[in-house]
Amino acid sequence: MKTIQLQCTLLSDVIISETSATTGNRHSLDFIPGNNFLGIAASKLYNEENEKTHLLFHSGKVRFGDAHPSLAGVRGVRIPAVVFRPKLKDGADEHYFHHLLPTELSKEMGEKQLKQCREGFYVFDGEQATKVKVDKTFALKSAYDSENRCSQDHQLFGYEALNKGLILYFEVELDDDAAQYAEELTAALCGMRHLGRSRTAQYGLVEIKQASFQQLKSDAVVANEEVLVYADGRLIFLDEHGLPTFQPTLRQLGFEGEGEILWHKCQVRTFSYAPWNFKRQAFDSQRCGIEKGSVFVVKANNTPKPASYIGHYIQEGFGRVVYNPEILSQNKADQEGKAKFNFGKQKEATSNEPRKEVKVTPLLAYLKRAQEKEKRVFDVQKVVNEFVNKHDDKFNGERFASQWGSIRSLAMITSDAEKLTRNVKTFLDHGVAEEQWNENGRRECLEEVMSTPNICLQELLINLASEMAKECKN
Repeated sequence: MKTIQLQCTLLSDVIISETSATTGNRHSLDFIPGNNFLGIAASKLYNEENEKTHLLFHSGKVRFGDAHPSLAGVRGVRIPAVVFRPKLKDGADEHYFHHLLPTELSKEMGEKQLKQCREGFYVFDGEQATKVKVDKTFALKSAYDSENRCSQDHQLFGYEALNKGLILYFEVELDDDAAQYAEELTAALCGMRHLGRSRTAQYGLVEIKQASFQQLKSDAVVANEEVLVYADGRLIFLDEHGLPTFQPTLRQLGFEGEGEILWHKCQVRTFSYAPWNFKRQAFDSQRCGIEKGSVFVVKANNTPKPASYIGHYIQEGFGRVVYNPEILSQNKADQEGKAKFNFGKQKEATSNEPRKEVKVTPLLAYLKRAQEKEKRVFDVQKVVNEFVNKHDDKFNGERFASQWGSIRSLAMITSDAEKLTRNVKTFLDHGVAEEQWNENGRRECLEEVMSTPNICLQELLINLASEMAKECKN
C-alpha cells in the first residue's frame, strides 16, 4: 500500500455545508470531507469510464481521506466522544474518559453531572490536549432575479464559511494494484484548486501540495482485552437488507471470530446528509451514518484487520478508524477515569511589531458597527439552532406555541438583560405555565440557554421564541 500525504491551505473562505439544505442559514463543517478531493482528481482524470477510472474512483482501492485542521505539523482529531466534563462551572478544567469510569460512581462524581464533549479538533502531545482554532465567518446573501436584474424579494439566506489561512492535512491511500497511478493522482490534486459551494463567487480557492505530517495511529492489539475503535472519519454501515444501520456487527468493525461489542461503554453519534454530485448537478441519495469522533468498545479474542478503513463509501473518506489509540488508553487516566491531559485552546499568534495608529473615520466606524452586528447575528443564530436541534422534541402543540409567543413579547419590550431575566422567570412561575415548564426539563434548558455568556439576551430570546413557536406549530 502507498500513502500520499497532502496539505490543503485555504486561500479564500471556503463553504463546506453540513447539510444539503438550499434555504436558511447554511452552517459549515469544520473539516473538508474526502469526497471533495475525489471530485478534484476526477475532474482531471475522469474522461471516460474504463478500467483505470473504475480502479481510481469506484473500487475502494484508492481512498481520499478527510482533511483535518492542524497545529504545528500535526493533524488534529475530533475530540473522542468518550471524553466527558462536569456540567458545573467549577469543574470546567476536569475531563473524564467515560469508558474508564468505575461501575459504581461516588456521590461526589454523581454530583458533577458529566456531559459529553462534542465539538472541536484537538492535537494531543504528551499530557497536553490543545484545541485547534478554526475561525468561521457568516455572510447574508440574497437570491438573484436574472429577469429583473435585482435581488429576489424574501430570498435571504446565510453562508457560514471556514476562514482563509486555515491549514489542513489529509492522506490518499492506494492499494498495491493502484500504486502505479500515485504520481498521476498527486499531479491532479496539487496546485490551485476550487472546492465547496459558491466556487464561481469569492469562495473556495485552495492550494494543495505534498507535505509530511503526524497523525493518530493504531496501536498493537492484545487478545482477550477490550479494544477501542475510534472513528477518525465518518462511518456508514449497511445491514443485510442494504439499509443504513447504526449498530454494526463485529465483522463490520474489522474483527474476525468471536467477541462482543460492549454497547454500555460505547459512545456513538449519528449524522445524515445528501452529497452534491457536481457532474450531474444533482443530489445523491440520503446517507445516514456514525459521526466522526464516535468510539466503540469491543471485547474480542483476536486482533482486528490491519486495514484502517471499514464500512461503505471508503473511497470518499468514509470509514477511517484507529484501533486502540494511545490517547484513550488506561494509563492516560487515573482510577476514577479522570484524564491526565491538560485540555486547553490554541494560543493566539502575537506580533512584535508595534501597532500603527489608524485614524477613525466615519467609514471605519460604520464598518466596525457592521462587523459587530454581523458577529452578533451569527452568535445568536448559532445558539438558537443548537437549542432547536437539541430540545425541539420537548415542546409540542399550540399551548407551547403561545407560551413562546408570550416570551417573545416580553423580550420585545425589555432590553435590559437583568430585568428581562426576572420577567421571564416570573412568567414561568405563573399559573398553569409553571407546571408545564417544570416538566421534562423544559425550564432548565431555557434557563441554561439564557445564561449563555457574551450574547445579547434580548435578540436571543426574540429569535429563539420565534423559531420555537414555528416548531411547535409544525
